[in-house]
Order: sequence, then structure tokens, then C-alpha cells
Amino acid sequence: MIEGTARVVACLPAYNEEKTIADVLVKTSAHVNELVVIDDGSEDTTGIIAENLGALVIRHDRNLGKGVALRSCFDLAKKRGCDVLLTLDADGQHDPEEIPRLIRPVQTGEADIVIGSRTKGRKAAKSMDFITLASNRVVSYLLSARYGGNFTDVQTGFRAFSRTAVDRMLPHLRATRFEIELEIFCKAKLLGLVLKEVPVGFRGRAGGQTKFTLFLRMRNLYFAFKYILSVRPLA
Repeated sequence: MIEGTARVVACLPAYNEEKTIADVLVKTSAHVNELVVIDDGSEDTTGIIAENLGALVIRHDRNLGKGVALRSCFDLAKKRGCDVLLTLDADGQHDPEEIPRLIRPVQTGEADIVIGSRTKGRKAAKSMDFITLASNRVVSYLLSARYGGNFTDVQTGFRAFSRTAVDRMLPHLRATRFEIELEIFCKAKLLGLVLKEVPVGFRGRAGGQTKFTLFLRMRNLYFAFKYILSVRPLA
């Protein structure tokens, strides 16, 4: 059941997620007004499954990266004038049953952006390896120290945004890959938006193989230090 009168749109970046997309969309649909899938150049039936379940599918001709897909989410949310934009991954790592907890602070005006912290919530066994957990905590600590606050998971994809947050942030987003999560956090803080963190559960990706490769980890660390050291981070 959707609380209040706010229009909530869930937007899922997806790349080759035919094994999980149906379950995620069905469970998410109970908590939002509209489902949108950004099919980022999938080579499987991800987009077809999403369309058959009633989702609006925006297709990229080729795989452009999560950052571009999330920027497409923001662009669509702005055009549609939704009150709350919810983003979550399509691989089943996030539990849609926790959506009400995530969107409530936005609906009540308590926050412009709500971050679902996987480190504060319950994690399924082997859902996050030690290196991932450690690097996430280090990056979260460093960015919190640089931009203010005490945040524990700045790299999560499970978030809720107010219309104000979408409108103000969209012109400043440039990231193309997984560093988009860091960019959203840093630029939201610089724009004076109110961020709140809530604990959420986390489970391993279906099949157990993450798309967050060693190269992408190193890329994220590079961008983390870039945002920490940058004197003109909104450029």
C-alpha cells in the first residue's frame, strides 16, 4: 500500500538481469505508482520481461554504464514531475519490502535524499566480501569527513529522492559508471540538500558474481579521492 498522496516512481538501471528483474518489479510495484527500467544495452530479455510486467522501458542502444543509466532516471523523473524518485538495483540485492522505510522521510519532508545503508542493516551470509565492506567503509568515512555527516554507505544504489533533489542535482551529474553513487552524495552535500541514512537489508546478487570488478573498485577509489581533493566539485 502506497502511503499518502505523493507520486512515487521507481527507476531501475538494468543490464542483463533477466534472471531477477521480474521478481524485483513485482515486489516493487506494491509500493510505488510507476515502474521504469533503464535497459542499458542488455543482450538478454531484460527489457522484454519488464515491458510484459507493465514497466516503462527506456532503452540504451549499447551499454553506457550505471552512471548514464541513473542520469536517465533523473531526467525521466524530472520530465514526469514525480514527487519521489526511488532507485534500486535490478539484481535482487535490495529488498523491495523496505521501500516504505526508504521513501517515508522524503514524503514527510524530513529529508531530500534517503540512503539505504547496507552496513547498518542485516546482511545475508556472504553477500558482501571483506574487501568490498572495508573499502566501502573507508570511502564513506573519508567523504563524510570531507563533506560533513557520519554516513556509512555512500556507494549504495538503494535511494529515494525528492523532486527538489532531482531538479537541483540533474544539471550537475557527470559520472558514467559506478562512481555515480559517490558523485550523487558529494554534490547533494554541496547543494545543501538534506540527506538521511536508514538501515536496509542486503543479500548477494543472483548467481553470486558481482559486476563490480577490481577495475571498477579502483576507478571508484580514484573518484573518491578526486571528490575529496577537488576544490571545484560542482564543475
